[in-house]
Amino acid sequence: MEEYIFILLILAFAILVGSTLGFGDSLIFIPVAAIFLDIHIAIVLMGFWSFILSIFNTIKYKQYFDVALVKKFLAPGITGVIIGALLLIIAPIHVVELSLGLFIIVFIITKLRDLQKENDETSIDNSLLTESQLNIVPNLIFYPGAFLYGFVGGLIGTPGPINVALLEKRGHERESFIGNFALIAIIISSFRLIIYVSYDLFPVELIAFFLIGIVITYAVTKIGHWLTPKIPIKKFKLLVLILLTIIGVRLVVNSLLFLFNLKI
Repeated sequence: MEEYIFILLILAFAILVGSTLGFGDSLIFIPVAAIFLDIHIAIVLMGFWSFILSIFNTIKYKQYFDVALVKKFLAPGITGVIIGALLLIIAPIHVVELSLGLFIIVFIITKLRDLQKENDETSIDNSLLTESQLNIVPNLIFYPGAFLYGFVGGLIGTPGPINVALLEKRGHERESFIGNFALIAIIISSFRLIIYVSYDLFPVELIAFFLIGIVITYAVTKIGHWLTPKIPIKKFKLLVLILLTIIGVRLVVNSLLFLFNLKI
């Protein structure tokens, strides 16, 4: 019983981060919950809880939707999530985690260089985002990125950092960042949840535990939505980078330790 209470406390913290910053809930929850649960069960449960969080975030920030971006995301993202979800049982998860961790670190280094070049921080009015601005992210980068977002989400349930890179490059900040992140997550994640259910991956025996998690998700999301507008945009970006740094280092270290022990 104690471990389930601890898992719910971790869920509450993860949802607080996810509702405040727009991502990071799965990246926080899954590795900790996997200490007490089978990794596949942790991925599936958080897939549903994160989906519910995305619904709440979408409703809250619906006025910030970047429809052009979302439409462009659909085909590669859906393709990736279907393949990733189907490979959940057989794929070498730690290899995928290592690749994701390295990607995060490269992204952070690039982002820090960009921030050094900025003299003034100005908010981008979402109404000024037009179809032509999709060229900010070249198709050669955008489509593989959208595919990887779906693939990693379906496979290990933690694709957030990939979407962070694409949305920030597009110019989204704080509320518009969270809203579009959530809308993309709802559309893409729905396909992996269907696959999870179709292949009997959902732990029906934990249905009561899952329902308690939904209540926690709703309550904590309200707190996160209250916090978000109180964080200055510059500090918001800094918090995202700090969280990404922790996540990236953890993924790389844990994956290397696992692979090293496996070889021994």
